[in-house]
Formats: sequence, structure tokens, C-alpha cells
Amino acid sequence: MRNIFLGSFSQVEDAVSESFAKNSIDTIEKFSFGKAFLALSFGLGVFYAIYGFGIFMGNNMDTGTIVLDMNNEYIPFLSNIWFAIIPGILILITIFGGGYYRKKNNVKAFFIYNTFLTMYLLPFLLWTFKVAQLFVYFFPLRMVYTVLFSLCITYVFIRSYKNAKEMVFGEKKKRSAIVEWFSRNRKSVLSVLAAIGGLYFLVKTIFPSAGDMETRLMGALIDFAPLFVCLIFLLFLYLNNVVIRSYYLNKYTEEFRLKFGIDKSEWYGKKYF
Repeated sequence: MRNIFLGSFSQVEDAVSESFAKNSIDTIEKFSFGKAFLALSFGLGVFYAIYGFGIFMGNNMDTGTIVLDMNNEYIPFLSNIWFAIIPGILILITIFGGGYYRKKNNVKAFFIYNTFLTMYLLPFLLWTFKVAQLFVYFFPLRMVYTVLFSLCITYVFIRSYKNAKEMVFGEKKKRSAIVEWFSRNRKSVLSVLAAIGGLYFLVKTIFPSAGDMETRLMGALIDFAPLFVCLIFLLFLYLNNVVIRSYYLNKYTEEFRLKFGIDKSEWYGKKYF
């Protein structure tokens, strides 16, 4: 098995595009203390809200309006207190690690940010899968989702390794055209998505019946919630790819800076000197 972290600069030179490098720097430059605090609060808040909801559901399976399986094998799954502590540690490293190196070494900050954020999302999705399984009443269906989720995890890790090996030692260096396009136009795309989201909530406010229909639809799809988590888990194929590219961007930081012709103060940050 070839070590995907031992590639030379000549092997990974084409794997890191100028847009990827500039977006990496821009991401960290905008990572102010205020935004870091909000991100910390939001990241931990969402996780512990889901964590607390899962604990509550596990202890009150027979008191809700929806009939749930009291013998659900996922009730004790991941119930150890360390599972609640470790994600908190990971998100703290993500925020404070990235914040510490911000404008001192933006490239290193981006690598720390991506690595620990990706690690944080893994237990987050594991716990989300558990909560989704609590709502599935039929044991055979839960087992189907368990097998499917296990296959997704296996596929993501094997495929991520193969993609990284191909990127470092093979011929598949560049990101896909779609990813590159999104990287260059992400602000415009996010603005459009925000506008669509705002329009959606406006419609719900003006037409209350739309909210009722949404509630009924969510109730009808509750048995498929674990399937949606399985599909979301495939996002790690992209996240792992970003981690590898940011690793090499940090490892050969000066080589890439010279290649793209970016000034040191912009590349590393004003506090670097």
C-alpha cells in the first residue's frame, strides 16, 4: 500500500489549482474572531441539540404520538459520554487552531481547519444516523439501513484512498470541471441558494397550508431518514479530497506560492513577518 502523504512536489503540482489555493487563503482571511465564535457556537450547538434529542428519544420511546419500537437496538448505540466530548474537542481545535494561525500562516490554518472539521463531521453524521434509526419501527428495515450505511462508510474510505493515490501517483491530478467552476463562482452560487431559501420561508409565512403540507410530507418520509444520512455521508468523498490537497498545499507551500506568483503577505498573512 503506497503512502499517499509521501508525494513529491512534481507529483502533486497539477493537483492544486490556483483557484483552490486562493480560495483557501480567502477562507482563512475571512475567519475573524467573531465568525469563529459563531461557528463554534453553531457547530457545538447543532451537535449537542441532536445528541440531547437522541438521548431524550431513547428514554421516551413509548410516550410520543408516533409509535416507536421499544426494543430498538440503536437506543444504547454511541451512548458513552466520550462520544459527546470528542466532537467538542475536535470543533474547538478546528476553530482555535485555524484562528491561531490566521494571518500567521494562512495555508497551515486552512489545513488544520479542513482536517479537524472533517473529523468532527464523522461523529456528527454517526449520531444523526442513530437518531434517524430511532424513528424506524421495523427491525428488518433498520438492518437494511445498517448494512447500507456500513457499505457507504467502507466505500467512502476505500474510494477516498484510491482517489488520493490516483491524484498523487497517477494521472488524475485536476479536480473535475464542475468542482472548479463552483470554486470560482461559489459566492454567486451561495447567493442564489440563499435567495431560494428566503423565498421558500416567505411562501411558508404567507401560505400556512404550505407548512402543514411540509409537516405531513416529513411524517411520510420519516422511515427514509437513515437513507438520506447514507447519501449525505458520500460528501466525505469530496471532503477527504480537500484535506489531501490542503495537506500538500501546506507541505509545499513556498513552491506553490512561487508557482502562482502570490506575495508572501497575501499568502501567509500580515503577521507572518
